[in-house]
Amino acid sequence: MSTTPLTVGIISPYELVLTGLSAMLRRHPSRVTVCDTSASDGHLAGLDVVLYDAAGLDPVDATGGSDLDHLVRSNARVVVLARPQEPALAAAALEHGIAGVVRMDASTAEVIDLVARVARGAPGGSPSTRHVDAKLLSLPQGLTVREFEVLGLVAAGLSNAEIAERLYVSINTVKTYVRAAYRKIGVDRRAQAVVWCAHHGVAAN
Repeated sequence: MSTTPLTVGIISPYELVLTGLSAMLRRHPSRVTVCDTSASDGHLAGLDVVLYDAAGLDPVDATGGSDLDHLVRSNARVVVLARPQEPALAAAALEHGIAGVVRMDASTAEVIDLVARVARGAPGGSPSTRHVDAKLLSLPQGLTVREFEVLGLVAAGLSNAEIAERLYVSINTVKTYVRAAYRKIGVDRRAQAVVWCAHHGVAAN
């Protein structure tokens, strides 16, 4: 039984990513149709899935992804393309309410399979329904996405109270994340955590 191919848009600041990924996906016309995203506005919400390159986020202030926020607010189903060497960007992108994450080195079949799973779900997603595994982000020491994010905020000098305010959680929840993260990275003081973050490229996100 034939099915209609999924419509997919690709957003990246790099022509190499745009043309390369488009060419990969276009080899499977029965499953996906790659659509033009040159006019990045609300019409993208009409696509089944938008593939968004995490490189479009500011590496220092990943909350600055206004176009990503716009896509999510317009109910687009967004899958972020993550580079294994930049887990902080992918972790930060999850906080925008995206539907999934796929590694940039994934095979065409893996990308299409994830696109199909995301297309079947509701736009966006809660942490329990997003198509992402911390292992896909190459997070060190078995850290969860949230623990990694909290460490980034610790490295930025935020207090537990400030982190709680930033993440819209209770201070006790932050303390739980901090304790778990410290245990995994083998430190017991904030100064040690900051040093560990500096050595492992963990920046504020």
